[in-house]
Amino acid sequence: MTDVDLFGTSRARYLRSIGRDEFFCVGNAAECDHYTEDGAVRIPWGRSPQLEDMARIRDLALCPTTAQLRKAVLPAYLPDLVNLRSLTLPAPLVAHLTSPALTTLVIGNDDGRAPSAPLAATAVPGLRALMWVTSHTAPRLPQVVDPLPPLEFLHTNLTGDDALLRQLENLPTLRHLELEDLKNVDIVDHLVAPLRVLEIAGTGRDFPVAGLAAIPTLQALRLNGLRAEIDCTVFQALPDLVQLTVLNSKRIVNVEALLDCRKLANIMFLNCGNPFKNDRKALFESHGFANLDIDYS
Repeated sequence: MTDVDLFGTSRARYLRSIGRDEFFCVGNAAECDHYTEDGAVRIPWGRSPQLEDMARIRDLALCPTTAQLRKAVLPAYLPDLVNLRSLTLPAPLVAHLTSPALTTLVIGNDDGRAPSAPLAATAVPGLRALMWVTSHTAPRLPQVVDPLPPLEFLHTNLTGDDALLRQLENLPTLRHLELEDLKNVDIVDHLVAPLRVLEIAGTGRDFPVAGLAAIPTLQALRLNGLRAEIDCTVFQALPDLVQLTVLNSKRIVNVEALLDCRKLANIMFLNCGNPFKNDRKALFESHGFANLDIDYS
């Protein structure tokens, strides 16, 4: 097995599979610098792309200033970008978006402002990947996009939102799910999709880790900042698990159970209170994992 980073491969396929010469950003130099450093071509806000670039643009990031965002107006040429597949924009601009060909949407929430109305699935019927990036508890995703189109990839915070649980219950198409700030919500009870990749970040002490056994299709699992106890025997119930990453989670028990996970090839534990102490580390090193990163567990 040569590629055991299934999590990274899946994420890249949904979020950044487009060539650098097809990547553009819109805004002034200061707003766009983190994109231009990554190779994006900048288009000044208020101007149009060069005619020869119209067909090249497949990945676009909109970076208005605070003053420009108050007008909440999308660039007029956006519907003419016939090959646009991936779009990054602030939440207040979402309500005005219509793009049947769009497959990836990244929505940022830097100021806690909701759009005037949520984006409907009918406005982006081809959408397969949605990433909601926020440092605020409000608005929440259902106030920004609702209902959700038949997504295969979703990244969002949960933050005790029953409306988001309803959305998940209507997404049998999901294959890659990344959830933050779950507290103690038993999220597995609301999943109807045969997930292959799952990330859970930020839980309370009573989050039901054992419930993960109900997702036997998982191939890659990433747990970050779990305050609940992680009993590694649960991973034996995941017959297709290839990759396990556990970060910043201090209550780990029964790590030896990982040795009996038949397909598990990539293990990483970081800042987890050293659950591999004593002779356990040597036992794992002799097992022959394709990738084993437990030196700073």
